Amino acid sequence: MGRFKYLVDSLASMESFRAKYHIPPGIGLQYCPLDRVLTDRKEGEVVIPMIAFIEGGMTLPMGRIIRDYLLNHRLCPYQCTTNMFRVLGCVDALNNQMNLGLTWHDVAHLYKCHSLSRGYYLRSRSDEVRLISCLLKSNKDLNDDYLVVSGEWHDGL
Repeated sequence: MGRFKYLVDSLASMESFRAKYHIPPGIGLQYCPLDRVLTDRKEGEVVIPMIAFIEGGMTLPMGRIIRDYLLNHRLCPYQCTTNMFRVLGCVDALNNQMNLGLTWHDVAHLYKCHSLSRGYYLRSRSDEVRLISCLLKSNKDLNDDYLVVSGEWHDGL
């Protein structure tokens, strides 16, 4: 049983979760434990770790940088660590607030995608130049809770 199930285990708590993380009503959410991640998803749905919303800043519909990076690296959201969502989400936020025009190519230029047994993460290619700094070290053992997301969770994917 996951640590964050209580955030979505009732209708009231699900509405609170939607409000807190600004999830539009047209997007369907359903709790999914780790052991059913691969079996509970239907075509057109995606499985996203809850920690991506809670600590990674994940937004729905997905931002352009997150969507394009995952698509071009052939990754599913449940394969990614929280820090990957933090970096990609921060780049999306910078684009929205400052009109920088950054793309997933810029992220790939500054960060290299590495694989762990529990997922993929981004590591800076240089210690001198970082687009996003002050990231937490790890969120180990916080990946037992997932949401099956349906509806308009993407923006053109």
